[in-house]
Amino acid sequence: MGLSEKKYLSRAYRLKYHLIISVIFTLILIFGTACHLIKKPEPTTGKSIEHLLQQGQTSSDSVGIEIFTIRTTPQQQELVRQLWLEVDEQMIAPPLRRELMEQGIRMGVLGDLLTPALSQLIHVTGDAKAGNVNMFSDFQEVSVAEIPHDPPVTRQYRNLLPDMRASLKAFEEPVPELSRFWFENGQFCGQTYKDALGLICVNARNQNNGTVRFDIVPELEYGTMERHIRIHSAMMIPENGRPRLPFVSLTVTQNLLSGQWILMGPTTPNCSGIGRVLFIRGNEEPELKILAIRLIKMKKNPPNGSNIPEPEKGTEFLFPERN
Repeated sequence: MGLSEKKYLSRAYRLKYHLIISVIFTLILIFGTACHLIKKPEPTTGKSIEHLLQQGQTSSDSVGIEIFTIRTTPQQQELVRQLWLEVDEQMIAPPLRRELMEQGIRMGVLGDLLTPALSQLIHVTGDAKAGNVNMFSDFQEVSVAEIPHDPPVTRQYRNLLPDMRASLKAFEEPVPELSRFWFENGQFCGQTYKDALGLICVNARNQNNGTVRFDIVPELEYGTMERHIRIHSAMMIPENGRPRLPFVSLTVTQNLLSGQWILMGPTTPNCSGIGRVLFIRGNEEPELKILAIRLIKMKKNPPNGSNIPEPEKGTEFLFPERN
């Protein structure tokens, strides 16, 4: 092999060697960059878990209410009569009160003290204002035989936002058929509603003077499920539900202080109109119900605290949930 040929092979080896070294360095750079970009995830701390599980912010304008559905028997009618003597019905304007009574609805306001008749009907003892009331361990006033379907008293809690509407019902089962008649434009009109269920729709909004404004509208739900469009905050929201007929002329607007009550019930055991669908079932010995709504004052949300409003101390629930 000549000198020139050896020189050519030596140069070829050097080029191949430099190429291998360049490839190795390139791979090292690529691998290092990838390791830098793909970091191992940091362990989730308790603080970050709390942040991830944090609930949506609840408005400080929330209004808490306790709702009592009181089932009465024919033997308790004297106690019911005494209850309405305790209620201030004069808080509602006379024309509206007269129109409500024509429809079989009675409504009024109670103060923040638990009156004797209401105490017996909801089966509690103690001082409601002091917050030390208790539910009776048993219901001695009403025997089990007299309550074949529902318990004498049911209680629920609702937390209402300013734009939120609560639909309350005294009975779960609808009336199979309801015929309604009225005068309109000098003519006598009528309509029949299938599977009619009476509802009390409640809106609540905090006022600047420390009171809460309640707007209460009786409604009639009837017919079968259908799809409709609801307008809310300039948005069209599709919903499924039964048709509803609101009785806007019977709207009651009332301002309440913490601890005060609004009571609603039928005018008489044999009343007619919307009040019968709302509060009465049966004919011979009709079953009557009364709705009692109590306002609970809510705390303002702390800046860095819980997002869920809670009742203020001294204005908590009338009594704890029963086990």
